[in-house]
Amino acid sequence: MTIQRRTEQSTTPALPRTLSSHLVDMLRRQIITGAYIPGQPLREQDIEAEYGSSRGPVRESLRMLLQGGLVEYAERRGFRVRSYTVADVENLYDLRASLEGLVIGSLAGRSLATLLPDLHDSNRRMAACFDTNDLEGYFTENQIFHDRIIAESGNRPISEVMVYVNEVSMPVRYRLLRETLLSRRSLDYHERIVAHLANADIAAARSETEEHILYNKQAAARLYAP
Repeated sequence: MTIQRRTEQSTTPALPRTLSSHLVDMLRRQIITGAYIPGQPLREQDIEAEYGSSRGPVRESLRMLLQGGLVEYAERRGFRVRSYTVADVENLYDLRASLEGLVIGSLAGRSLATLLPDLHDSNRRMAACFDTNDLEGYFTENQIFHDRIIAESGNRPISEVMVYVNEVSMPVRYRLLRETLLSRRSLDYHERIVAHLANADIAAARSETEEHILYNKQAAARLYAP
């Protein structure tokens, strides 16, 4: 079974998507936004009833989420939403700071002619989300900004690791944003990054990136303290 989506801008159907992929998108959003809490069992029959799906696509979607790191599996316990300890959160932020710093460093010597306009556009969209208090849009645009830099880096090994690390950290980062209220801090940081890159100051952009991520580490970890 496939799902077709239409955009508001066009009546042309999007490319077909499997029902499993559609379920992954919905379950992923529920996990990231905290609608499904850490440690919550993900029972196949419950998901079937909630989304009107059959067992096969549900199992496949859970396996895909397991591969992405948002879901855990244990014998006799089945699938559960990933849980986080304080140490997990601290380690995630340390790892993200190191990897994102390496990604920025990989931009040295590369043409940024196509990257910079894309980052400017992302910042404009992020500012619009801030002005309308659109937390989910702000959060999503934040990730688009970083994903665009990762794609431009040309560093495939780091990019592949970053995909997993970013995915696992998503629920933690969303919770931090939600509980500390929406602020311009990430947007201001993005604007400074673009300015550094426009000046070809890769070292400053890398330092700014690492400091920004580590600044949030203890605040995020406190959210998961017993």
